[in-house]
Amino acid sequence: MKKIFKKYDMPILFSLIILPLLSIIWTPIYIYYNGIFWQEPVMLFLGWFISGTGITVGYHRLFSHKAFKTYPLIEWLYMFMGSMALQNTIIHWCSDHRRHHKKLDTEDDPYSIKKGFLHAHVGWIVKKNVQCIENVSDLEEKSSIKFQNKYYWLIALSLSFVVPLLIGSLYGRPIGGLLWGGIIRVTLVHHFTFFINSFCHFIGKRNYDINTTARDSWLMAFFTFGEGYHNFHHKFQWDYRNGIKWYSFDPSKWIIKTLSYFNITYSLRKAPTYSIISAKIDTLNNKIKQISVNNNYSNRVLSITNDTTKNLKLLKALETKYELKKKIYISKFEKLRYEHSIKNYEKELEKSISSLMIILYNLKNHISPTHLS
Repeated sequence: MKKIFKKYDMPILFSLIILPLLSIIWTPIYIYYNGIFWQEPVMLFLGWFISGTGITVGYHRLFSHKAFKTYPLIEWLYMFMGSMALQNTIIHWCSDHRRHHKKLDTEDDPYSIKKGFLHAHVGWIVKKNVQCIENVSDLEEKSSIKFQNKYYWLIALSLSFVVPLLIGSLYGRPIGGLLWGGIIRVTLVHHFTFFINSFCHFIGKRNYDINTTARDSWLMAFFTFGEGYHNFHHKFQWDYRNGIKWYSFDPSKWIIKTLSYFNITYSLRKAPTYSIISAKIDTLNNKIKQISVNNNYSNRVLSITNDTTKNLKLLKALETKYELKKKIYISKFEKLRYEHSIKNYEKELEKSISSLMIILYNLKNHISPTHLS
């Protein structure tokens, strides 16, 4: 028993056990005897959205990665929203997260999947953390963060449990408000966030970097406001987007972009198109090499790679020139000309990617070039 107390942070361990148990056991009992009022699922989903995006937009993309800039008032807003998720202070959260990116899949990675799914999901949180807070000096002097450090538990517990209780009392069901707007909501936000550290390093696709455990999962994106595209995120962690396709489900990206139209967010950071395409092509080539170094497609792969290298250099030069022009002055006609040329290069590179994907598929299914004619 003494070993357990020494190894684990008992208050955190207790809370992470009791909240899911109350959600699973108490909820059906409460519903059976008291029913459901419409305000309660509304509170659940609104609270999930507010606290969830407080983590994804605020803690993660704004504070951890500085993927965009905003004004102090908005930083204060996202500090309060993120505090509702009960996932520690911004300083602690960002220190752990930046360490995770810097030390990914090593012994110093705080939630390394190589230590097991359960460790990455929740085990690392309940273990007493001996790692110091580091690499967050850029955040320590922000007024919102200093305030949060001083009053974190008062803010977090009040917003998570006291406010739902009070809202519930307005329509005569304080316990219903506490259950739906507090206990169930916190439990869901906890484990959906935790699944990014576990599930998204365990199952999914690696289209941008094969040398990492991080994976893209469209399923997890639906539960985490777009954070499921984790392989892309680890390759381009400072990009304000996680899902880069227009159809990729990434509400956090949409929120940041929409706010930029009103100048509430600005300096949105994006990975250059040529870097993203280059990463995809390198990953496809690495996957092909893993199957077989000497194969019947070697000459075709080499030819495609040479073409893409040439086109990537031209695209990089064109995008760089275009960005410089936009900072000085560019006419509408010239802008359209640049964008048209960039699109043409992108189309050619997408054809190369498609060709490599077909080769990879054929190698996996042992189809030789002679069978394709």
